[in-house]
Amino acid sequence: MRPLLTLALALLAAPALADDREIPAPFAPLEYLVGSWKGQGVPLDDPAQRVRGWTETHAWAWTFDDGKPAGMSVAMEKSRTLKSARLAYDEARKVYVLTAEPAEGKGEIVYEGTLDRSGKLLTLDRKDVPEGKPAERIAIRANANYVRYTLTAERRASRAGAFKKVLETGLTKEGETFAAGSNRAEKPKCVVTGGAAAMSLSYQGKSYPICCSGCRDEFLESPDKYLKKLAAATADAPKSGEKKKSAPAKRPRGDDDAFSGDVDEPRAKP
Repeated sequence: MRPLLTLALALLAAPALADDREIPAPFAPLEYLVGSWKGQGVPLDDPAQRVRGWTETHAWAWTFDDGKPAGMSVAMEKSRTLKSARLAYDEARKVYVLTAEPAEGKGEIVYEGTLDRSGKLLTLDRKDVPEGKPAERIAIRANANYVRYTLTAERRASRAGAFKKVLETGLTKEGETFAAGSNRAEKPKCVVTGGAAAMSLSYQGKSYPICCSGCRDEFLESPDKYLKKLAAATADAPKSGEKKKSAPAKRPRGDDDAFSGDVDEPRAKP
């Protein structure tokens, strides 16, 4: 399937964004990642070691370009896959690009890939694999409620072979419970992106909801911009007890809805 068509299907599956949001369309299906996560990692390539897992944490945040969200970053503590990474989207080639610092060793590793049509599975293959080394892949899969995701590291020994999982980490978003499901709609909105806020920022004696460290830094860099935006949104919001007015519904014609129960009034003869 073509990357552009796959992205379009993924966007249809993602939650709708409000008109005043500035989230780049390719990142709408991945917005759930923003925030702090904690989980358990296990090795899968050695059955004898599967019971000896480890705890790791991931912190995802927005990255900004000219005051607008442009990508994501992640910092991983005690991970055996990566230390940190930046996720961008190549509009020309319609692919996601993950530039990562490995958990072991130095330098950067680049992965590229696409979302599946559901928008829940991001598959990234390593570029420029050293000669004689197995191909590498990282996969990020969201669960149905977007409060848990799984990160897997996979390898393929030969071109003809299949990828096999070597490490897997299952993480749950802090402040959420797997059984209850996501409660993003009930949370305060981030003053920068409008996403579900998981933390707060104190500025000039007042507290403002934000979703990540990236939005915190962006707010502190241009506080007047976001205070004006917040004031405008507050002024436009309906007052307590008021309901937003909607246009009156059009009465269907008899041939528009055969099961509506409405009957056209008889027309006068000319």
